[in-house]
Amino acid sequence: MSDLLNTKAPREEQWIYIADMMAGLMIVFLFISIVLIEDIDQRYGQFNSIRTDICVELRNSLETKEKKWGMSICEDGELLIRFPESVTFEEGKSELTDRFKKILDEFLPKFMGVIYKYEESISELRIEGHTNSRGKRNQQDRLEIYLFNTDLSQNRSYSVLRYVLKNIEVSESDSYLGQSYARWTAHGLSSSKILTKNGREDFEASRRVEFRIKLKEEDKVLELINGSLKENFR
Repeated sequence: MSDLLNTKAPREEQWIYIADMMAGLMIVFLFISIVLIEDIDQRYGQFNSIRTDICVELRNSLETKEKKWGMSICEDGELLIRFPESVTFEEGKSELTDRFKKILDEFLPKFMGVIYKYEESISELRIEGHTNSRGKRNQQDRLEIYLFNTDLSQNRSYSVLRYVLKNIEVSESDSYLGQSYARWTAHGLSSSKILTKNGREDFEASRRVEFRIKLKEEDKVLELINGSLKENFR
């Protein structure tokens, strides 16, 4: 009988040991989380500081042309410049208008002047083409409309990229030209909508071309966040 009663003691000691071990692991996990959060916060602060500086530089460089060209600079804090379709392409076409070519000829030296200044902080220069959700006239099938807009937006972004790189090739030094081929990319995003205040699609504003600047610090923040999520949900 005494032996049976004594079997409780080892079990209790075992549970105490497990509880202590779990508490220790929780403390370690908490410490790692605090360090990770501080690292993410520091990286985000660096990203936000560089983003703000670039936006200020872009506005100062292009402020006299913003209304004339109908573009927007760093709207809603995003690191991008947006051109409406009214100056870029004719409806349903992917060839640059003569007006947009003239705009790009004047825009690119100003834009690249800022890019050169922050080139060590930049990981990618994206040209993004967007359409609205409408297709060609009398086009009804949703799949066909989506595929048409995907193809159109990609062709438009490629047309701009081609013109940009040819412009840089003629006017810039060979040392930066190699980096330009590595950094400039073209992306067709189909019917990526801009909404009105009442939540409906703004068909005119949705048709646009955007120059988006991606920063190395932004990539590092995302890497840290993704790494943390993978560790926590294994």
